[in-house]
Amino acid sequence: MLQTTYTEASYEQPVNAETNVDLQHVPASNVTYKLRPTANWVQKPYEKRNFWERLATLDLASDKCYVVQPQNTNPPPNLNVWRERLWLIVMIAPALIIQALWYYIIPENSFFHTWHPIVAFIFYHLAFFTFIIRLVKHITYYMDVYGTFDEYKRPRDYVPDKYVYRLILSILIYTLARTGGGLILGGYNRYSPPSLGHTISWAFPIKIGIWLITLDFFFYFYHRAVHTFPFLWKYHSKHHSTKHPTPLQSILADDLQEIIEIFLIPLAASLVMPLLVHEFWIAQCILAYVEAMGHSGTRVYWTHPLIGEILRPFGMELTVEDHDLHHRYGKSGKNYGKQTRIFDRIFNTISERIEGVEK
Repeated sequence: MLQTTYTEASYEQPVNAETNVDLQHVPASNVTYKLRPTANWVQKPYEKRNFWERLATLDLASDKCYVVQPQNTNPPPNLNVWRERLWLIVMIAPALIIQALWYYIIPENSFFHTWHPIVAFIFYHLAFFTFIIRLVKHITYYMDVYGTFDEYKRPRDYVPDKYVYRLILSILIYTLARTGGGLILGGYNRYSPPSLGHTISWAFPIKIGIWLITLDFFFYFYHRAVHTFPFLWKYHSKHHSTKHPTPLQSILADDLQEIIEIFLIPLAASLVMPLLVHEFWIAQCILAYVEAMGHSGTRVYWTHPLIGEILRPFGMELTVEDHDLHHRYGKSGKNYGKQTRIFDRIFNTISERIEGVEK
């Protein structure tokens, strides 16, 4: 694994969208440099990495993503949204199909016919953890193929040594909480297997889309607040320890941030738009997909697989570069939404894209 000392750009407050200034031409004097965080663990051969470091290895893209690349002057290509939807179907559906087949095959008079809530929790947690692993590999593949935004100035950041353990612990908390929360908020009934029209509404894409927009509403105001008030920023700054993150670094956070983002915001969204139990399974997979996508920096026009095309005519769709710029600007913020740009557009907190213009 290559390891070189790079510097990172520390960007000033982004230009207001109303000025219509091309951020690519902001004077060089607005940029300062400092050393990257230490990541000695990537220097070790795989067999000498500890348990936590081996798990963190899953987040690594190819070596070229961690080395400055020549500037690519071509517009980023469009990523086929229908191909991504197919990938999501292939990854999300098996867990639902397995439970449905179990209820169909095992006789109703059998003790093992139904799944106790604990059994369902274990099964769907393992399924969600597996989904996360496949998701990261899926995204790092695109990072290798297409490169990353800003790579001609600064490549992707490794997970710092001091945060490796915390990252893996955060992943475990995230997957456990999202699985358990989905079963509770969705009202899991052991006698109801996955089925359209019953535990999955026929209008589930619309319901999940509304749930994600509602979640983004609550997330936007929380996220803007932690960037605005210094006493809240200290709880969010760990997440901004990288200006050029990778997919799993989307989960790296302080304890208070984890409580708010993993528990409270989904709860608030669910009170506004309740989802059925197996709709939650679909929603949490899409949510994780968009969060990891947004932190990958993949240099493509890649938007939300469920609601991106609907929001695009209004300039409210979220693409990879939007959240990538959010990390580069650090505390100065902009682009606070993480599922859409609806509220960034309404409240004029959008940062204009530099490279990620639709081809």
